[in-house]
Amino acid sequence: MYKFMIDESNEEYDIYVNCISSPAGLYLSRRPYVYALIREALSSHKLHGQRIVIEQNMGRNIGTTDIVSTTDKDTIYYARPLKSEVFSRFAKNRYPKISNMLTVIAERDADGDYEITNIWIGNKHPEFPGDKYATTDSREYWETHALVQDAQVIQSKSLTKVCPY
Repeated sequence: MYKFMIDESNEEYDIYVNCISSPAGLYLSRRPYVYALIREALSSHKLHGQRIVIEQNMGRNIGTTDIVSTTDKDTIYYARPLKSEVFSRFAKNRYPKISNMLTVIAERDADGDYEITNIWIGNKHPEFPGDKYATTDSREYWETHALVQDAQVIQSKSLTKVCPY
């Protein structure tokens, strides 16, 4: 694993991201300016617990979110993103929306440090149904929201119009 250190200033723990194989690393490879936003958002938080989800209003436009609300008029399809076993919901012919929100998910590792496992521009939301962190709200949320088309690289053989969950 390649650890890119985000913050080593805390005496209790370091904060890092796995740039090679994590969803956070994939996201950051497409939007490297988000590294600075992570540092800014985490500067006002003391991390504790096994899994932390931080939703931070950055007070300015920081980019675009790939998640949109959907209606019956949207053309919806499902597919598994690259390196994922869980299906995501996508909306055709929709475009990212401007956002000032940043969501960071960090998990404590065996050494007591925190790995940022996922990050995105936009509001926090439940995981997709089937994910190990899916909640009772996951299915209801994702029935009315979707990722914009081309938001993620998908496994083309997994493409379906039938809801897999």
